[in-house]
Amino acid sequence: MLIQEFKSHETLNKLWWLHDSFWHAELVKELGPDLANRLNLAVSEKIFRMLTITLLREKTMQRLRSIQELMFVFKSVWKSAFFDELYINEPIRYEGDTAIWTGTQCHVYDSLSKARMLDGYECGCQALRNGVMKSLRLKPIHEIRESLVKGNGRCVIKVTFCPNE
Repeated sequence: MLIQEFKSHETLNKLWWLHDSFWHAELVKELGPDLANRLNLAVSEKIFRMLTITLLREKTMQRLRSIQELMFVFKSVWKSAFFDELYINEPIRYEGDTAIWTGTQCHVYDSLSKARMLDGYECGCQALRNGVMKSLRLKPIHEIRESLVKGNGRCVIKVTFCPNE
């Protein structure tokens, strides 16, 4: 008898993110929102550093020279970590060494909204970007200008390309 696998990588990703949601909810219940957020951000940054370092070791990507290359790496990392091509096709505007990304859909926001857990939640996307940028030896310079989690109706993120000297 053959061991069966999930028919789609997307199904596995959805289950992993569901696990992440349940884990965060339990942390909030047991430890309170401040400690839960701090732990969530620390772990998220570490896992995305590891994911990026793995891509570097596998020579899937090389050291970067521009903001356009960084945004391409973000898309590659997001495609590996999320499902439904989340964040992949959203518009990006470039201004010199800066990119401004605008997103209108977020599975985390949707899940937290349905569970009525938005109050006090600190968006983990900043930690994901920190992990990617630090592993690429870039200063993690980015700003969340608007956020679905904060009630803005969309996310607007400004990211600056700045190598560590």
